[in-house]
Amino acid sequence: MEQDNRIRKIDVYVFYFDITGFVDEFLLHGQDALTRLRQFQRRSRNKFEFGREHSYVVTLYDNVWARVNATEPGVLSLLLDFAGHVMLAANTEGFCSYFGSITRGIHDFDSDDRVLVGGKSFEDLREQHLDVTSEPHIRAALAEKWCRDSERPKNCVWVSSDAVEPQTLQDQCAYADIAEPFGEEFDLAASVLKNGHKWPFTSSRFRAIRVKGNVHEA
Repeated sequence: MEQDNRIRKIDVYVFYFDITGFVDEFLLHGQDALTRLRQFQRRSRNKFEFGREHSYVVTLYDNVWARVNATEPGVLSLLLDFAGHVMLAANTEGFCSYFGSITRGIHDFDSDDRVLVGGKSFEDLREQHLDVTSEPHIRAALAEKWCRDSERPKNCVWVSSDAVEPQTLQDQCAYADIAEPFGEEFDLAASVLKNGHKWPFTSSRFRAIRVKGNVHEA
């Protein structure tokens, strides 16, 4: 079978973050809620300090998606710190209900699917495709269902064991200014959702991180 040279595979960390209940927030506060959402997005993007190939961050509606090349120097502590800054940005803008997760895995993509269409200047971006369809992306987003349907830690970021082993999370956070671990390790494979669904992935162990208690946004 002839190899398709368009297919590329890279080892990445994936960070997914979702503000929950934003529609209700908008219905209650209107334009003020939108203004605070835009400020949250801006604060989050401005703390993304990764520059290796295939690393990027996007803010879509009330979500933050970041993909980080695993070869980034100091990637673990920097990624945990970035997650802490995103949580802090949400808290600062009054969004105190949220979910986040960090996973790691192989991201594979077809170069034909990477569409970037510009106009007459670099500011004229007409079309862009963001490839978030690999297994670590799906696993990061799916974890949110287990958060909503269980007594697991909420309003935090779940860190998968394939990204950072739970017993070493404290050591990794020692180099982060914003984030700290809390609670014990938990295994999603040991729980079943109300609809009977079971965790479908091999990597199922997580531990949560949150913003350090004495940190405040400037």
